[in-house]
Amino acid sequence: MKIAFLCLVAASSACIRRPLFDPEESAMLKIRLVTEGIHNVTCDIYNPNVEVPVITSDMLRVLIYHPDGTPILSQGFLSTKRIDDKGYEVFSGPLTLSTGEYKLLGYNFDLDVTQVQHENDYNTIEASTIEVPRYYYSRFGSRADELGKICYAPDHLMVAREPELVVRPHSGVRYIELDAHTVVDTYYVQIRITGAHNMAQSAGCQAVLSGVSPSNCFGPNIRTNNEPASLYFEMFHNTDPNTPEGLSEDVLCAVFNTYGKIPDAESELHITMSVLTRDGKTHQKVIDMGPVFATEDARERHWLLIDEEWEIPSPVGSGGGGFTPDVEDWEDIEETIPIGPRPNSKMNND
Repeated sequence: MKIAFLCLVAASSACIRRPLFDPEESAMLKIRLVTEGIHNVTCDIYNPNVEVPVITSDMLRVLIYHPDGTPILSQGFLSTKRIDDKGYEVFSGPLTLSTGEYKLLGYNFDLDVTQVQHENDYNTIEASTIEVPRYYYSRFGSRADELGKICYAPDHLMVAREPELVVRPHSGVRYIELDAHTVVDTYYVQIRITGAHNMAQSAGCQAVLSGVSPSNCFGPNIRTNNEPASLYFEMFHNTDPNTPEGLSEDVLCAVFNTYGKIPDAESELHITMSVLTRDGKTHQKVIDMGPVFATEDARERHWLLIDEEWEIPSPVGSGGGGFTPDVEDWEDIEETIPIGPRPNSKMNND
């Protein structure tokens, strides 16, 4: 569906009549979602066994601002989509603007956990993610007090911007073509483990990475660093196809998104991992990620390869027993349970 924007007219006189559609002011806006070169999504895949994010959209929101950045003069949505010869999604729709100067901003509107605020100003419009439920904090015990606000990992926010859009009188249809790029980084993280069989059945690993940027002012594309946030994501048991000889190929790993590491925040940059073993006990490991982010793999390819091996402890009382039972697989048991008074009971005799 094509939705035209409102005509932006500075009326100099109430007596002047203008046509609803002026050929000299018509344009076609095209925005292409460029996904090439995104680490751990479309390039630099470390572990092919791990699912990577798919960047797609069904609708873009477009905002047109005064050349000073505020206020919003018009807004609308683009939902007509095609795939170009490079495999990129291209959204298009008609646009009607009076002669003048503007700022234009477009982004993918159908996001899961990303929220947009301060949108009335091109320079302050900000994307952040929502905080996890409070019961998530309990998964990290006393460590939760040091993590501050814990938020979900952001969606890929694809942003197209034209900070100096100049519209001059023209005949025919003018084409305005922009490319949208992500303002989010994607990382691959892994740690080698031994004793993977000691983990509870189908259990993963809850992880929190502290010391990361909480948001992005995506008009000027500035990551906020005023208040570091902690990022929640899950890691899963997998194998590393690049395992050197003599090391365990079992790993806990994940692909996650972030607005980026805060510069000079190494003292706050830690990952806290929590796993559940078959005896129902929780085990945690805290790792200083400053040295990991400083490696060439992290800088050039966004691979966070933790050079440690985490031994998952054996369940206490692995032989079973009433006081320290193992947590085994669930079994479904179907049984008919009678409800009502027993035959020949006092209730029946009354």
